Amino acid sequence: MGDSGVASSARRSDLVFIGGFALFALVLHLVYNRWYGYHHDEFYFLACGYHLAFGYVDHPPLTPWIARLSDELFGQSLTGLRFFPAVASAVAVFLTGLLARRLGGGRFAQSLACVAYIIAPVYLRSQNVLAIPSFEPVFWVACSYLVVRIIQDDNPKLWLCVGAIAGIGLMNKHTMAFFGVGLVVGLLLTRHRKHFLSPWLYAGGAVASLIFLPNLVWQMQNDWPTVQFIRRLNAEVMSGISLPQFVLGQLLYLHPFNAAIWLAGLVWLFRGEAGKPYRILGWIWVTVFLLLLVAKSKIYYLAPAYPAVLAAGGVALGAYAERKGRAWFRPAAIGTLTVGGIVFAPVALPILPIETTDRYIRTLSFGALDNVYEITGDLHGQFGWQTRIKRVAEIYESLPENERDNAVIFAPNYGLAGMVDYLGKDYGLPNAISGHMTYYLWGPGDGPFDTAIALDMRREDLEQVFEQVDMKPPVVLEHTNPGNREFYVAVCRKPKLPIDEIWPELRAW
Repeated sequence: MGDSGVASSARRSDLVFIGGFALFALVLHLVYNRWYGYHHDEFYFLACGYHLAFGYVDHPPLTPWIARLSDELFGQSLTGLRFFPAVASAVAVFLTGLLARRLGGGRFAQSLACVAYIIAPVYLRSQNVLAIPSFEPVFWVACSYLVVRIIQDDNPKLWLCVGAIAGIGLMNKHTMAFFGVGLVVGLLLTRHRKHFLSPWLYAGGAVASLIFLPNLVWQMQNDWPTVQFIRRLNAEVMSGISLPQFVLGQLLYLHPFNAAIWLAGLVWLFRGEAGKPYRILGWIWVTVFLLLLVAKSKIYYLAPAYPAVLAAGGVALGAYAERKGRAWFRPAAIGTLTVGGIVFAPVALPILPIETTDRYIRTLSFGALDNVYEITGDLHGQFGWQTRIKRVAEIYESLPENERDNAVIFAPNYGLAGMVDYLGKDYGLPNAISGHMTYYLWGPGDGPFDTAIALDMRREDLEQVFEQVDMKPPVVLEHTNPGNREFYVAVCRKPKLPIDEIWPELRAW
């Protein structure tokens, strides 16, 4: 067999090897993504998917489109809804290992990069449900892989592919633009600035802009709702995230044991001779880190930037392991990551009964995290939906027929509204109305109404809008967050003003 045949055989062998880790990630999520219940964001994405558009108030359209596709393919199935996030996990693992291989890493480096990705709590949690962060790492690591190929093969035409993937990434989340900023900084600060003279770089940018253009047009047509949403988010949520919280959060979200890998990756990119050609990947991470730090962003916003430095870290530690007398390092490193991943897995995945998960986290933190709901809030939020919808249906059916025909269901947030729209179909309920996020743009419906079924709202707020408010006895929900243990429903009659006059006051962005 010639040299080319040997190289081809080795490449196929590596692909199969990396594919094994990807398959493990896929199976892991398919096993555990149906153990609890729906997340409130998933109801919202499904509702958006059934109002197909090129944009929504708080996000671009790709995730709702995927939600709609999942529902069309699999019907009302939790595993079906979360199938594509599980696939995204497998693809991200595969690309991370492939990137480590491209950077010169052998089997150990590839293993280290793949295992590091698999055990990271931020990916375990986000890719076990249908969410916007489920797909982000795929776009970021795919672009990083192509950038390395451009460097190695001196093939600037691949900027077209980078642009296409980045454009799709922008249609998933606008923070994909941070990757673009980091890329520009990386090009400027390395010898690869020569690509600014290449028309293919600008053609790639044009491709990304063209793919993203429909969302931009939608924003213009709707008076830039996402800009308004981000301003409100920055003022009310992100401003409360301190520098220590953001930095410490990186260690916890990526798994404490992974810190050695991604830090080694940054050192290899910035200080190592072998990593010098790929320093652009390090500048992308540093630039995005600083941008998010200044913006006081949510901790997990940096998560899609890590696969590239995890791959670089795998290569760096792989080189360390090859030195004489360090044969022990490989099994020790993989074993430590594996044990650490198993220990932390119940924090991110619905492996245990939810009460056991709470006790486990208290024990794991030696009591420091007594308020475990700060960590398990999303998991607790997956309970109680069937109890809620049955209560709504019960009250709706109790209305006189002539009143029921013209009644509306009003929800204070998109989670409850999406629950009514999705699960309520089985009970013959009308779609909900809400002033929250994109539900506000969909409006209050076609005609006037005299009766509204209001979900989880205070009597004093309802009495400002209706002359009659009949609060029904609450139902107690099991396993939900403490503030959501009781679910209230009210039957409201005789609105004081026409809904068209009230609606602008109900907008909640």
